Amino acid sequence: MKKVDIVPQLSLLERYLISEIIPILLFNIIIVTVVTESIGISFEQFNFLLNKQISFDDLIYLHILKLPEFIIIAVPISILMTTILVYNKLSNTSEIIALQSCGVSLYKLLYPVIKLSVIIGLILFFVNDFIVPATNYKAAITLELLMNITRENLKNDDILYQELVTINEQKISNKNKYLRYLFYAEKMFNRKMINVTLLIADSQGLKAIINSQFAALYDKNKYFCFYDGLKSVINRDGSYGEAIKFEQLIIDLPNISRQFQLDIEKLDDREMNIFQVHQRLLVAQKLGDMSKIIKLRFNLFKRFNIPISCIVFALLGTSIGINLRPRIKYSSFSFTLVIVGSTKIFEAFINALIISENIPMFSILLPNILATAMSFYLLLKKNS
Repeated sequence: MKKVDIVPQLSLLERYLISEIIPILLFNIIIVTVVTESIGISFEQFNFLLNKQISFDDLIYLHILKLPEFIIIAVPISILMTTILVYNKLSNTSEIIALQSCGVSLYKLLYPVIKLSVIIGLILFFVNDFIVPATNYKAAITLELLMNITRENLKNDDILYQELVTINEQKISNKNKYLRYLFYAEKMFNRKMINVTLLIADSQGLKAIINSQFAALYDKNKYFCFYDGLKSVINRDGSYGEAIKFEQLIIDLPNISRQFQLDIEKLDDREMNIFQVHQRLLVAQKLGDMSKIIKLRFNLFKRFNIPISCIVFALLGTSIGINLRPRIKYSSFSFTLVIVGSTKIFEAFINALIISENIPMFSILLPNILATAMSFYLLLKKNS
């Protein structure tokens, strides 16, 4: 019976190129991670250390917790730097010219890089979703405890929720929705809302106003219970109708109660995995909160953009690194700085336009699309 290989065999050329890439890539990942982490958090935390707000052991522990996030940042940059360095080295030793004379096209030199970058990109995707949010959350909670900060007590004033309903199940837009609930509380203490006002409306207009001393979630967080308040019924002509005093009033506000529960967690974007982001996106869509919907969708797009960046940087680094004129010398480090700097500036510009709703969400892929086009242009020009 013929043996079937599940994993495709690597050619001699591919094994050679990968053996040249991996040691340099690992070294670059270490260096870039150290640099990015030092720039990202070290200066601030060393300031805490000097002010004796945290100990040196705690500082080391925080750095270990933040390490996965900075590895995710460092790997695509390291892939770019490594491919430029390795293929430039092969060009300088005339190995690429020798391969071309044997009938090996420049495009074939991309195969091992693409395979390796795909594997690394998939690993990064899972690390970024399963490990990074957990370690970021642990680092944030640890620092907050050291600084005597309680997360639940942050930003608990002027709490506002609104729920919008779409007309005829149409897509949410300013023309196809009306306000169903508007929930406001002056502050929150021990998960209780203080001085609460709830406006209830339908497609015809305002129906009732509820004012209460405080409100809290009731029956396993399914309902809102309002205490010691007044319910004012609004007539069709806009005048006040019957006013009903109550000691306790239970109202089913499933979407607002769910958003309230999620907000109590106070998770930062970097502390959520894809499932948690998706949960919040579903609730935001039901509430019709367009600003939150855009931010959450943007967060999801960024998660899936990470493995793509690895492949794109590998292509770009290879196309730049191949130098068929060995007499022309250039620095891989300088090229990396220029490319990464230009990419980050362009990404920031695109991201700002996306958040402000001036361009569609898929525009987040523009930097990668342009970099890929540049890569194939350079390879086509050099191969000819």
